[in-house]
Amino acid sequence: MRQNVNMEIDILLETVKAKIVCSQCGGESDQTVGWLKSHDLFDCPTCGETADLTTPEWKAKVQSYIDACTGFD
Repeated sequence: MRQNVNMEIDILLETVKAKIVCSQCGGESDQTVGWLKSHDLFDCPTCGETADLTTPEWKAKVQSYIDACTGFD
């Protein structure tokens, strides 16, 4: 049963998208929560600016997305 729950959570994280706003140009892009969780860098498709997803600020944002996806019974 627990394995099914984990699989469903993984599917959910690969389905739910989060909006990323470039701090340099304001360009917006959507990435799945699973993608954000598994990557360290994000390159803005508009200007090419690289965001470091390992900073405390980004880690907190990604964790809040994960919590929102998994914080239900």
